[in-house]
Amino acid sequence: MATLKTANGNGKYSDTNAKENVISYILNPYKAKQYSGSMHITDADPIADMERISRQFGKEKGIQLRHFIISFDPEETTDPRVVAAIACEIIPYLGREYQLVFAVHEDKPHLHIHIVSNAISYIDGHRYYGTRQEFNGFKAHIKQVLRRYGIHTLQYVSNRMGEA
Repeated sequence: MATLKTANGNGKYSDTNAKENVISYILNPYKAKQYSGSMHITDADPIADMERISRQFGKEKGIQLRHFIISFDPEETTDPRVVAAIACEIIPYLGREYQLVFAVHEDKPHLHIHIVSNAISYIDGHRYYGTRQEFNGFKAHIKQVLRRYGIHTLQYVSNRMGEA
């Protein structure tokens, strides 16, 4: 069964190094061996580009990013190309308003996608708060994508530690 986790580490997504720490973690070449990407990132440095948007809208304080992890049971897929294709279909949902970086981690028996979204919209500077309505829409989109790949169950877990 696929699992969706939200990483909400106590204060770690609000500090000044949040973008650097989390994006560096998900793009670690030991974990993300070959499949990663971004959306609405114009610079070669996604951290600097996300920080530029936060500065542009005067939102350098508060929650700086959102971190989602989608894990797959080895019975569902062991092919990182399939997981990368799933990620590429999922990210446009949040990408309508937010900059995103994703990576497929292959360092554990269960493949998993890390999606990091700037919490500040590149369009008008509003903040993604993860309200029930916002999150349920995103979750419904993920379920729809997964069904196209024959994955019919998505379990949700709130992961306070931010680890997959």
